[in-house]
Amino acid sequence: MKIAVFINDYNQILPFYSSGIVEIYSDDASKWECINQIPFDMTFQRDLADVQLKINMLTSEFEDCNLLIVENIKGLPTALLQEKGIGIWKFSGLFLPELLDFVQKELTKALVKPEVVTVRPILIGREQDAEYEIDLAAILEESSGLNSMDILIPFMKETSFRKLRIKCTHLPKWFNKVIEAFQLVSELEKIESELFIATVKPAVWGEDISFRQCVHIPGMGGGCSSGGC
Repeated sequence: MKIAVFINDYNQILPFYSSGIVEIYSDDASKWECINQIPFDMTFQRDLADVQLKINMLTSEFEDCNLLIVENIKGLPTALLQEKGIGIWKFSGLFLPELLDFVQKELTKALVKPEVVTVRPILIGREQDAEYEIDLAAILEESSGLNSMDILIPFMKETSFRKLRIKCTHLPKWFNKVIEAFQLVSELEKIESELFIATVKPAVWGEDISFRQCVHIPGMGGGCSSGGC
């Protein structure tokens, strides 16, 4: 197993938007050894593209390391790291080798008894109004085991809604193609520096959404389980 930790010269675990060293530890030799040290500076970014570039450069050296320990992180970086299969473990304080043992044990417990979490948009107001909303940004920040595709696509396939409001830090890469395939339209409104509201509606309102079951979504298994598609 490999674990990355973001620290300063005094072994203090740093917030993501800091300057320090990302050390990657491996227990391949039955004990934790630092196998890589990556200078990393997130104290200044010109724009969102710069954030993405720095994260890409960092993770290009992760190889099969898929966990990063930081003091705190929020917004777009969380989503970008999750898209690359890298989970986040938040810890505040001094970094000691014992922390790696603790994290490894907790992850092993989670694998043995995985927590099944079902997350979906919630109904707002009357059922006949068919309006829903979901704070996707908060959900993804709190749980590294969830992703936007698994949360939103089943809901869009199975639910006849007039309006779906999604609070997010950015639109997922798959979003526009799926919206078009499901015959939906969307509008994006910026509400904070790194926070948006995506409002999704049917292009033409109709309660029959059975055609969405026939849409094949790459990464979500088969398209339609019934005949006639």
